[in-house]
Amino acid sequence: MKEKESPIQRKLINVIMISCGAVTLLTCIAFFAYEFITFRQTTLRQLSTLGEIISANSTAAIAFNDPADANEVLSALKAEKQIEAACLYDKSGVLFSKYPPDLPDTAFPSTPENVGYRFEKSNVIGFQPVIQANQRLGTLYIRSNIQALYDRFEFYSLIVLLIIAGAFIITYILSKGLQQRVSKPILALVETAKIISSQQDYSVRAKKVSDDELGLLTDAFNQMLTRIEKQTVDLSESEERLRAVLDSSITAVIVMDVHGVIIDWNERAEKMFGWKRHEALNRDLADTIIPHNLREAHRSGLKHFLATGRGSVFNRLIEIVALHRNGSEFSIELAVSRLKTNDVVTFCGFITDITERKRAEEEIKLFSQKLEQMVADRTKELELVNKELESFSYSVSHDLRAPLRAIHGYVNIFAEEYANKFDDEAKRLTNIIMSNTQKMGRLIDDLLAFSQLGRKELVKTQTSMTQMVKSICEEQKRSETDRSIEFTIHELPFAFVDTVTIRQVWVNLISNAVKYTRHKPHATIEIGANEEGDYQVYYVRDNGAGFDMLYYDKLFGVFQRLHSQKEFEGTGVGLAIVQRIVLRHGGKVWAEAEPNVGATFYFSLQQYVE
Repeated sequence: MKEKESPIQRKLINVIMISCGAVTLLTCIAFFAYEFITFRQTTLRQLSTLGEIISANSTAAIAFNDPADANEVLSALKAEKQIEAACLYDKSGVLFSKYPPDLPDTAFPSTPENVGYRFEKSNVIGFQPVIQANQRLGTLYIRSNIQALYDRFEFYSLIVLLIIAGAFIITYILSKGLQQRVSKPILALVETAKIISSQQDYSVRAKKVSDDELGLLTDAFNQMLTRIEKQTVDLSESEERLRAVLDSSITAVIVMDVHGVIIDWNERAEKMFGWKRHEALNRDLADTIIPHNLREAHRSGLKHFLATGRGSVFNRLIEIVALHRNGSEFSIELAVSRLKTNDVVTFCGFITDITERKRAEEEIKLFSQKLEQMVADRTKELELVNKELESFSYSVSHDLRAPLRAIHGYVNIFAEEYANKFDDEAKRLTNIIMSNTQKMGRLIDDLLAFSQLGRKELVKTQTSMTQMVKSICEEQKRSETDRSIEFTIHELPFAFVDTVTIRQVWVNLISNAVKYTRHKPHATIEIGANEEGDYQVYYVRDNGAGFDMLYYDKLFGVFQRLHSQKEFEGTGVGLAIVQRIVLRHGGKVWAEAEPNVGATFYFSLQQYVE
């Protein structure tokens, strides 16, 4: 069994045994090293002392050149079994005496070497000078083996092996019992983890058997289980809510992995494609809902995205054809989003069946074509009407004006030549005819002006409304010299308008204000402007006759009048002209009034921006 797969009990025993063995081994190594160093030092010291004694005893033999006496001195080395050889050299370095006597001379150095003691291979050798009265008489050579060290180490090794064996036995017995105190709580945690893993029951708790670090570990493990249990409950509730939301969605929701395999499928998808959720899960999306002729493009697009991170179908709506389980095809609208949780990438598709919408769009398209034809036909009719209106305008301008001028001219001549023959009634009737012909002329002029407004092109320029209004008011003052009229003109903003037609608007509104204040002893007319959003609202306010707001809907109609001809003259076309001009400029016209109090007329134009 591999060490990684062995039980924790065995691992604990192994750790203890290895630790004990390592400590014992290091202790023995330290002991052997100490013994080795001590033995070397002791050996050198003993051999040095022995050498000093032999050299001191050999002075007489060398001094009197007595080899026999020297041999006797060296023979005392028999008591030291570790001494293998010894010899004496005279002053000239010639071998003088040796021990044992039977050793050949070649077993000894040919000449003395430097004084001192050292280890050489498996021996200890030394050269000791023989000195008497500060005079060197010769040199002692001595060689000893270190077999005693080997014998001692062999004995120590046996003892060490016995100690290690005993230590291992005692350690194993102790660790066998002690490790249970450590492994038992851990094994309890392991068993609890196995139960939780197999049963998925996070309500199980591990039993705490001690208050040490393992007890803290057990508490932490149980706290972790409590949090996991709560998170599992929350996750389960969240998944249930999410499933309820997905299943209640009117859009089909399909989730697939990077291999194109379906991993989620809501109830709307079941109804839309005919596959139950358990049937669709783990199926290939292309084989499930994509028509045969589009499957290869789908798979190529998925491969391209996984390789480059770019796709043409993400985060936008596309219309494609989908496949039902029964083999029928239908139109859908698809939006695909890329989802990434940690390092897991999935794709979520939101699908809407647009079959009915496509049918409605087709109907709308057909209706639109029909409507366009109707508009074209109506346009032709309007063009014909416009031509007839132009013909009518021409007829009014030429055919009606000429007789009217003739009537007015002849009546004028008749009145001038025969005025002295007319009685009062004839004069009155003649004046009525001339007045009505003039009125008819003005009516024709206003009608032509109104009809031409729709055809005349607007030429817009930057216009000073203040200067335009002031000049119109001056003209009104000159024509009404016998009246007391007070004009109040506030600063008016510039406008981008057709100057000719907008002047007509101001003329009509200001002249109306002058006309309808005729019966006031002191007429006041106020002209100003207010800003409302993107528009400037201009107004003309007077203290004249006013009108009843009940009849407001008739105010801007052609030939519509709210006062009698006897009270105030007019053709009933002026305000209609004002409204048409303002509408063509993109604004609107309205009014507020009260009988005998006055009226205020407003018109709006888009603000001028330089």
